[in-house]
Amino acid sequence: MDIYVPESDLLQKIDNTLDVIEQTISQTRIIIEKLNNKKQGLLNDLLTRGVNLHGNLRPSYEDAPDLYQETELGFIPKEWDISLLDDVATRGSGHTPNKNVPSYWNGGVKWVSLADSSKLDQIHISETDKEISYLGIQNSSAVMHSKGTVVLSRDAGIGKSAILTDDMAVSQHFMAWKCSKRLNNYFLYYWLQQDKPVFENIAIGSTIKTIGLPFFKTYKIAVPSISEQEKVSAILLDTDKYLSDEVNKLNKLEKVKIGLLKDLLQN
Repeated sequence: MDIYVPESDLLQKIDNTLDVIEQTISQTRIIIEKLNNKKQGLLNDLLTRGVNLHGNLRPSYEDAPDLYQETELGFIPKEWDISLLDDVATRGSGHTPNKNVPSYWNGGVKWVSLADSSKLDQIHISETDKEISYLGIQNSSAVMHSKGTVVLSRDAGIGKSAILTDDMAVSQHFMAWKCSKRLNNYFLYYWLQQDKPVFENIAIGSTIKTIGLPFFKTYKIAVPSISEQEKVSAILLDTDKYLSDEVNKLNKLEKVKIGLLKDLLQN
């Protein structure tokens, strides 16, 4: 079999281009790692210290203990309340329509299920692997959840969460919360993200670990003023936007690299 060998000048150009792309990929990965670390630090600081009226992070408890109160969730700013999530959001779940009835499926209603695990933890979920029909909803315990509802997986992919960008239904493997006027849905999303280790630790089961429904009836969160929630959420959203841009950049670079290598081998 004949193997094509590019002319030396062309080969050198391809090598140089690949070197530049590989260096950029490496640098982008470093940026992503740093951003992920920054996000985790911000998540912890903002959800335990919050921000002042000027939007700046409050001093830590160690530096200004008089600004804090001790609660069952740890030290939090004195202006914050501790509340049952059920008191500041309406909790719901979902169901799976009968899979043996074709008319219950593929009817245009987006339905969040365990098949969508990879789409969670990216702030929003706008598309689902499967759809059900309104007839399927009418003949099961499934319900429609409105746009802006925060959902969380309580089974496989425990603790993964997202905000619905459209009216959607969910399977019984998910919890769903519609926030009241006292709770910003982005603040709740980030709170659930921070508490993911808690969900993982309390999950039980040998084959598929799950969080029992009673847990969520007593689940508590810290509740700052709605204006402070919005400021905290905006900072975290900006960080996530920057992180998302870098991840997209990395994905594009990887595709360019693969394309160049493929062209080199095919030619």
